[in-house]
Amino acid sequence: MSGRGGGPEEFRRKYGPWALVAGGSQGIGACLAAELAARGLNLLLVARRREALEASARELQGSAGVEVRTLCADLAVPSAAHTLQAAAAGLEIGLLVLNAAAAYTGLFLRS
Repeated sequence: MSGRGGGPEEFRRKYGPWALVAGGSQGIGACLAAELAARGLNLLLVARRREALEASARELQGSAGVEVRTLCADLAVPSAAHTLQAAAAGLEIGLLVLNAAAAYTGLFLRS
């Protein structure tokens, strides 16, 4: 996302005040969340592991000065859509990052 025209004001005007990042506690999702926060977007971070989720939220609030809300949830369960909808109620979310994934088979399949 870095290096492309416009500053944080333009980015926020284009995408709105909030971004939802599923899988935003670690790895690629955390990096995307940090970039969005640096561009001035408030964040709703969703992840399964509470400790990593809260640590990521604290770091982003401190470094970027944006509002960060968290939802500890497993998006693979049938009720996840309702849980996510309730957590996002009242937020104007203009950007969605779906980066949550789980692989229970490991990195490689055996034949």
